[in-house]
Amino acid sequence: MKIIEVCLKREKYPIYLGYPLEEIGQLFIKHECGNKIFIITDENVSRFYSNAVRHSLENAGKKVDICVVKPGEPSKTIKTAYHLIEKCSQFGLDRTDTIIALGGGVVCDLAGFVASIYLRGISLVSIPTTLLAQVDASVGGKNGVNLPWGKNLVGTFHQPSFVVMDISTLKTLPEREISQGMAEVIKCGIIRSKKLFQFLLSTDKKEIKNHFDSIISECITIKKRVVEMDEKDTKGIREILNFGHTIGHAIEINSRKLNHGECVALGMICETFIAVQKGFCCYCLFENIKELVKKFNLPTKTNISSQKVVHSLLFDKKTKGGKLRFVLPVKPGAVKTGVEISTNDIISNWEKWQ
Repeated sequence: MKIIEVCLKREKYPIYLGYPLEEIGQLFIKHECGNKIFIITDENVSRFYSNAVRHSLENAGKKVDICVVKPGEPSKTIKTAYHLIEKCSQFGLDRTDTIIALGGGVVCDLAGFVASIYLRGISLVSIPTTLLAQVDASVGGKNGVNLPWGKNLVGTFHQPSFVVMDISTLKTLPEREISQGMAEVIKCGIIRSKKLFQFLLSTDKKEIKNHFDSIISECITIKKRVVEMDEKDTKGIREILNFGHTIGHAIEINSRKLNHGECVALGMICETFIAVQKGFCCYCLFENIKELVKKFNLPTKTNISSQKVVHSLLFDKKTKGGKLRFVLPVKPGAVKTGVEISTNDIISNWEKWQ
């Protein structure tokens, strides 16, 4: 087991990397998480892990209730959040108690949002079970739900009390879910780690799974350093984490078939192509990113129209003063933030990058 500590101005919390879920009750005793624990999970994750987590918590003397939501982005709504808040109240959670996010990125965002607004905020523990959630969604304190016309347009900042990652949960994931997580891993390499980027390029796809411990650790370390410098995204530092997500979110809100990681992959390719056109990076970086996207079975093309994407971009939370702002790559491990790109540039390059 490895412990990575996130140190913020007013608080700090540990990330337990490689901790078995069957023993999680001991951590809840150590961290004094209250008497009642409310687990939020989804249908897919519940059948694998909810019983093990429940039994460990009950053996530690905790009263446990579980609420299971449907998997996927459709559950990330205010309506679902309201339903969960009702369940928390009916269970009798008070401000000394804890909500657990047990699942992937959607569950982490949703449970974090509920924990931040129920009783004006109660303790949250994140137990990410997917690669995407382990390298990204479970760390950093951003929580939120979607509106029909935009992702994460309603949200809060609420840091977890601690995070528990059992790497063995990745063994139950389908390949498409692993690929989705690899999109966020690729992003980490591009924005902050030339070493990680080169490792992904040079390592056989079948070997990558043997290095998940070190890959996840590297991605967590990258994100935690960014968050420590700019916890609430007010200094422009945390903005680098948005690479691929500006176009990616606009694609995602217009797609019924693509998952988050697949849309981020498309966003990274498109935004890198724009960076080439604007002279921020060389064409070989575009080719390398496209090579990695293909390597991990992520899409390189979309039939969604540029007009639909541009319309959705206008509602993006990263837009300032009506102007679209992008994170564009310069070289592996370095990006330029706050680059204003016109809608005309996006439309004119839409077919070219594909």
